[in-house]
Amino acid sequence: MSGGQQKNAKLIDKDGEEERCKEGEEQTCQKGEEQTCEKGEEQRCKEGEEQTCQKGEEQTCQKGEEQRCKKGEEQTCQKGEEQTCEKGEEQRCKEGEEQTCQKGEEQRCKEPKPKATPAIDWKAKCEREWKLSDKGISTPDSLDWQCIYGKKPFGRNLLKSPNPEGLSTSVPPPQPSELEPPPMQPLEEIGDFSGWQVTTEHIPVDTSGIPPGVVVCYLPNYSWSIKEQCVDLKAEGLWEELLDSYQPDIFILDWYEDSKLDKHVFELHIKLLAEDQKTVIKEFSHAPENKMSGDTKNWICVSHIFKNYGPGVRYIHFLHKSKDLFVVGFHRTRITNSTVFVQLRD
Repeated sequence: MSGGQQKNAKLIDKDGEEERCKEGEEQTCQKGEEQTCEKGEEQRCKEGEEQTCQKGEEQTCQKGEEQRCKKGEEQTCQKGEEQTCEKGEEQRCKEGEEQTCQKGEEQRCKEPKPKATPAIDWKAKCEREWKLSDKGISTPDSLDWQCIYGKKPFGRNLLKSPNPEGLSTSVPPPQPSELEPPPMQPLEEIGDFSGWQVTTEHIPVDTSGIPPGVVVCYLPNYSWSIKEQCVDLKAEGLWEELLDSYQPDIFILDWYEDSKLDKHVFELHIKLLAEDQKTVIKEFSHAPENKMSGDTKNWICVSHIFKNYGPGVRYIHFLHKSKDLFVVGFHRTRITNSTVFVQLRD
């Protein structure tokens, strides 16, 4: 051995190759350890740097790769563990933690993420709060009970924008000004009708009661303002076994203004539809006739409950019509607090 080699260090030749240290550099191993270079490779330490392994461990260089220590840095292995660098792999440390090695980056241990609450807990919560087992309602494990619980499907109004104009049935409908005839306005300027499909149906002018030769300055022009929407029961948190076997009660309510513009100023048409949204399983229609006499304008409520409607219901089609009149101004029949909700029986 030459004088430039350090005492107690081992120099190992493999197939005629040797491990060399540049002038002024040194290669240091802890007591009782061995540092090995694979064929055709060399391990180098820059001036003033050290490569250190804890006692009882082995540090291995994979073929074709180099292990380098930057100035003033150390690579340390915890006692009793083995640290292996392989491209594109993850290095794992303590149980429940994850340590990821990326070239030139630090190693960090993150705290384990909390596990999601098992679905069985949400199912038990739904069964307990809604007493589903007591009512004999099927609760399949395959359903997302957390999602169903979040939808709150029972006792909640399933219609979008049920009160577009913000009117209250506890207050009489607003009356038009006696000084100016009310103008015709687009519904978008009157309130929020999002969720509704709105159309207008013009009614032909009735001239049957006008004697021949009589000139009428103003003929009443009536039209229907039609608003409709379709409720997807499964999307609102209800499930097939509930709808087909138990068949919860479906409540319908609507309030319209007794506008006295005509004998018939309001119609309500409800259809319970199958999966194809065309087959009608049950339906309800109401077209009341109101008195034209009297000055008081009030709100009138229409309601209906669907019971024992049969299996297969998946959608509720809600449509109501209010009559408007255009004669020396535009006069409307207002509707408010439209409601559809599903309720479990006691």
